[in-house]
Amino acid sequence: MEKIVDEIVACKEKFEQIPMNKEAQAVSREEFTLLLSGISTCRKMPGISTHMGYEELYHCVGKEDIEKALDFMGKMFRVKDKETLMETCYGMYSGSNQYEQFMTFWNDAPLFDLKELNPDGKESFLHCKQLAEKFYPIVKEKGFYAWDINERIGLCRNAVACGIISEEEFWQVTDPWVRQAQVFYHSYTEYAWSCLCGAVYDMSRYDSDINGFFQINLNIIENLLGEGGAWQQKQWYVPKEREWADLLESNMGCFITKKAVDQEEIGYMYRDEPSPNHPDSGWRFFVGDESEEYVNQSDNIVICGLNTVCNINPEIMAFLHADIGKRFGKHENGWEEE
Repeated sequence: MEKIVDEIVACKEKFEQIPMNKEAQAVSREEFTLLLSGISTCRKMPGISTHMGYEELYHCVGKEDIEKALDFMGKMFRVKDKETLMETCYGMYSGSNQYEQFMTFWNDAPLFDLKELNPDGKESFLHCKQLAEKFYPIVKEKGFYAWDINERIGLCRNAVACGIISEEEFWQVTDPWVRQAQVFYHSYTEYAWSCLCGAVYDMSRYDSDINGFFQINLNIIENLLGEGGAWQQKQWYVPKEREWADLLESNMGCFITKKAVDQEEIGYMYRDEPSPNHPDSGWRFFVGDESEEYVNQSDNIVICGLNTVCNINPEIMAFLHADIGKRFGKHENGWEEE
C-alpha cells in the first residue's frame, strides 16, 4: 500500500506542474455532470458497445442491447428500478461517508465513542480508518467524495442507457452530487486524485491485491488529464451563482462574523454553550484577526446554519462533534487545538 501511495503522490505532483490549458472549453452544467463520471464511463458494459461520451446521455441501440444492459445491471448491481438504483448508489459507494467519520477521530473530535461498537464492528472500523489515514496527506478534507460521485453518476448513466430511469430523473438524482463536487474541488486535478485514492481505499477493503485495479484507474486518469483528454480540454464548471450543497443531516445554527462570510475564510473557531431557546450548535466562526470591538458589534455577526458554513469551508466538518469549550485555530500545518 505504501508503494501505491508514493506513486499517487509522484503522479499528482507531476500533473500539478503542467500549465493550465488556457484554451480549455467552457462547459454547461449538464456536460460537467457527465464529465464527473469520467473514470466510470471508460469501462465496458454489455449492451453499450461504444464510449458514452460527455456531451449527452447515451441510449442503448436496439432491443437486444437494452436487454443485455438490463441483465447486467440486475446481476452485477441488483438494480432493476429507480429505488434499487438509489440504494446501490448510496450503499455500494459510501467511502466518503466513512472518511467523514474517520476525520473526526483524527482531529480529536470523535463522532462517537468506540466503546459503543461490538468487537467485530470495532475491528472493522479501526482497519478501515487505518487504510484511509494513508491517503489523508494527499486529499485532506476533500476525502473520497470524488470516487463516490464518479461511480454514482456513471451507474446512473448506465441506468438511463437501458431505460431504468429517464433523462429527467437522471438530472434530478445527480444534482446533489454535482453540488458536492463544486464544494470540495476546484479543478479536475483535485478531483482526479480524490477519485484515485477513493478507488484504492474502496478496493483494498475487500482485496489485498489491488495493484492491477490501481494501475487501470491511474491509466484512465492520465488519459483524461493528459494532452487531448476530456478533463484537459474542458474547463471546471463554475456556476454564475453559488450552488449550495446539503452536507449535513442536521443543520443547527451558529454564529459567524460577516468578515468570514464575505471573505469565505475561517481561521478560528470555538464551541460555546448553545444559546437558549434557539436551535444553536454553540459554534462560533471567525477569520481570526477580528478585533474585540468588531465582534462586539451585532451588525458584524451573522446567524446561519452549520451547513452554510461547511459550504464555505468544508474543513470544519471534521470538528463539528468536538466538546463544548474546544477551540481551534488554523496554522500553516493545518488546524490545531488551542
